Amino acid sequence: MIRVFLGAELSCAVRDTLSSLQQQLKKTLPPINWVRPESIHLTLKFLGYVDPSIIFKLFSVLEPIGKKQHDFSIDVHGLGVFPQVKHPRILWVGFTGNTQALQELVLEIEAALEPLGFPAEEKSYHPHLTLARIKRENATVGAALMESGVLGNDQHLGSLTIDRFTLFQSDLDSSGARYTPLTTVLLSQQTPEL
Repeated sequence: MIRVFLGAELSCAVRDTLSSLQQQLKKTLPPINWVRPESIHLTLKFLGYVDPSIIFKLFSVLEPIGKKQHDFSIDVHGLGVFPQVKHPRILWVGFTGNTQALQELVLEIEAALEPLGFPAEEKSYHPHLTLARIKRENATVGAALMESGVLGNDQHLGSLTIDRFTLFQSDLDSSGARYTPLTTVLLSQQTPEL
């Protein structure tokens, strides 16, 4: 069995911006578990553990989405936490702009996968990029976040073009998760308006 998820990779420019943001935040926050910049990605759907023999079947039901869905851009924007600032567990960067196109892509993916036994998520999709995980001293980290004012900073961190999505294998080890692309679905290119 392999652990897999569907996600979108970041451009080098967005990855570099997030890496700089992490370096800035490290100066004001207590020690927390930072995600390696090369591992930051946009998760579209987590599938969990699957038999490797299903990979081709997954691709065959996901590939038609690429023909229906056009590429689009969304803005990387602002910081937030899950579940709440007093006891944060995840520090993330969110999105603004054409998030409706992203929601539609996720719904298409869920509809395609449901017949294969992957039920749709019960909670609504909240797109984000995980910058760090807070595993201890949550209240201390929360207080530092509130004091720093970074959560109220509505900073624009670049734009991300979603022109493909990838099925990744996720391997967990002591240094964090390692992601290996298994197959990629390209989205249709937008035809420029004349």
